[in-house]
Amino acid sequence: MKKALIIIAIIFAGIAGLYYLFKPSDKLTQRQFEFVKVERGNVVEKVTATGTIEPINVVSVGTQVSGIIEKVYADYNDEVQKDQLLAELDKFVLNETLSDAKASLDLAQSKKKVAEMNFNRYKDLYAQKLIAKAEMEEAEISLATADANLLSAQANYNKAKQNMDYAYIISPVAGTVISKEVEQGQTVAASFSTPTLFTIAEDLKLMQIEASVSEADIGKIKQDMTAEFTVDAYPTDVFSGKVKQIRLSPITEQNVVMYTVIIEVPNEDKKLLPGMTAFVTILTAQENDVLRIPNTTVQFKPSALLRQKMDGERPKNLKATQAVVYTFDAQKGLIKPHVIELGLIDVMYAQVLEGVQEGEQLISEFISTEKGSAPKGRPPM
Repeated sequence: MKKALIIIAIIFAGIAGLYYLFKPSDKLTQRQFEFVKVERGNVVEKVTATGTIEPINVVSVGTQVSGIIEKVYADYNDEVQKDQLLAELDKFVLNETLSDAKASLDLAQSKKKVAEMNFNRYKDLYAQKLIAKAEMEEAEISLATADANLLSAQANYNKAKQNMDYAYIISPVAGTVISKEVEQGQTVAASFSTPTLFTIAEDLKLMQIEASVSEADIGKIKQDMTAEFTVDAYPTDVFSGKVKQIRLSPITEQNVVMYTVIIEVPNEDKKLLPGMTAFVTILTAQENDVLRIPNTTVQFKPSALLRQKMDGERPKNLKATQAVVYTFDAQKGLIKPHVIELGLIDVMYAQVLEGVQEGEQLISEFISTEKGSAPKGRPPM
């Protein structure tokens, strides 16, 4: 019996010791927080966007006359020179039209000569008062009519001759054929609009990205800023270019106002193809070797429980460039607010101009909700 009482007493003593060792405490402890150190490093502000890679100058080549395609001399991806023959239309109808216009022109020229001779003869007779004035006026009208008919015939001939030249489809620029919309034997009709037969990119060694940037970021972008981008075709390659233009015409996409930013991209090896999607990052600002803190420290907001354990009040009426961060006083078991002046902010870090010193430990997260309890996964200290 005595031995049993001794064992019970030892058990109660152990329980009491554990209680006093792990009993809740009113003081916060360091192990209840996660900390980050104020350090020096780089802060890089970037704007991300997506866009489509396109040739800088694309020319659509069409025809102004209708007819059947007799021959095609160019194909997809062909390199063509300026004034190079790309295709020919069948010229039978055009030749007949030209011959008819030439005959009409010759006839009009002959009629004018006759009208001129009659006018001169009537003019002499009228001077000698051998014919009436009405006959003289009739000769003048006939000459004027012959002049008008000659001008009309000349215009019809010129048009028929020009249409004959249009039967030869010529490249207006040197470049690469990126689209061919015609085959030999196909009929093209130019009655209502000029059909496109070929699309030629003038120079594929220099491309451009038409990137869509939101109105929240467009104010940060300036001409000649450096841009880097990737494409799905070459996921490990990083390409670069420069901002050349910010177009002022906005586009609304899903209630978000977007602006088109043109980025000029060298493409000497022609790896970049028209239509590729580019994932763009534009470097807008950079500060090197400055005091910086992770953004998690700025985003940390103490709960109502923690505000009861704060050394002083949380500052109010902060400027737009200011923020509050917190340190921990282990002796007092209290958190302490500090007002800091912020500089450049990127995705991960914020530049600190004043308010904290290099090496200081700032609270980034409260990881224990029970007072005095050890963080999950850590042994009690």
